[in-house]
Amino acid sequence: MKGGGLGEAGPIVREIRIESILNVLKSAQEKNADFVLLCGDIFEHNMVSQETVKKVVAIFNQYPRIPIYLLPGNHDILGSDCVYNRAIFQRLKHLTIITTDDVVEVVGATLHPCPVLSKVTAQDLTARIPNVRETDGIHIGVAHGSLVGKFPSSNWEDTALPVDPSCIERTGIDYLALGHWHSHRAFDDDRGVPRIAYSGTHEQTKFGEDDAGKCLLVEIEKKGDPPKIDTITTGKLTWTSDEFEMKDSSSLDELKRHFEAIRDIDMVRLELHGELPLELKEELENMLEFQATIHKNLRVKSESLNITVPPELETPFDFGDPILNQTETYLKESLSKETDPGQRRIIVEALAHLQRYGREVGS
Repeated sequence: MKGGGLGEAGPIVREIRIESILNVLKSAQEKNADFVLLCGDIFEHNMVSQETVKKVVAIFNQYPRIPIYLLPGNHDILGSDCVYNRAIFQRLKHLTIITTDDVVEVVGATLHPCPVLSKVTAQDLTARIPNVRETDGIHIGVAHGSLVGKFPSSNWEDTALPVDPSCIERTGIDYLALGHWHSHRAFDDDRGVPRIAYSGTHEQTKFGEDDAGKCLLVEIEKKGDPPKIDTITTGKLTWTSDEFEMKDSSSLDELKRHFEAIRDIDMVRLELHGELPLELKEELENMLEFQATIHKNLRVKSESLNITVPPELETPFDFGDPILNQTETYLKESLSKETDPGQRRIIVEALAHLQRYGREVGS
């Protein structure tokens, strides 16, 4: 992944995402899985460096006895520049790159792939899975897209790559493995049996992914049996996103206790609200600077935090200079009209610096 929105933590997250692939394959070996199924977007784009590719292949090579079946998604999409066209992938004997909708026979089952051939399509990706209700054996659909109408949040609604949830009833397949969305979700068929699931990403990629960093162990005894779906934690990073209300000087002690409670969290996003006296701003900044050395990534949003005006700033100050006196008057008038907390904070700090300058010159 590019990880552009993660700032300085981007390189850390990119490396750990590669390292935690080991947890997927290690779990497969420990659970005696017949094969590993990867449902797309293993890479965020096809222009990935060869050095990164070599790291991934090196990890795959540590588990040569586990068959891996990989369906490219809409980021590592099939095409002339597809990353999986590179010779290094062709040399992995236990890796099968799925490029067509031809059935794939695996240990104990038949895979029905639904390859992504374009970034956008109006057609149900599972439309070409045949009716296998009367066909012996376990049948598994493999797709990368959005399950239409199944997500309560608008963030999950995406019909650029539509997947029809009724494909279970239409085709009689035993399970549909899905990629595309980063959080784990499972869905029932018309009979209330969970037969469709997103594993989510093996390592969380950003704040707001509520159930990521997992892989799924899926067990199906025989055709028609309900799949047993267990989640296995594979992610190495821990994430938290919190909001904190500042009220008075005691709030700094509360914030300190909050940080103590989340000391072991790697990735921290904090949004500050409320009010803080100007004289405590430096203490807050020192606290945040120290906390940034504890966590792998600390992102603080303080646009909604109002820095309050100290009483001494409200008292007119005679600078003995008409231009400086006019500047103070202008800043105070601007402050009385300004409603945006971020702009108010700038004006308050300007006033504080101005009066501090005046006192220092006067002394």
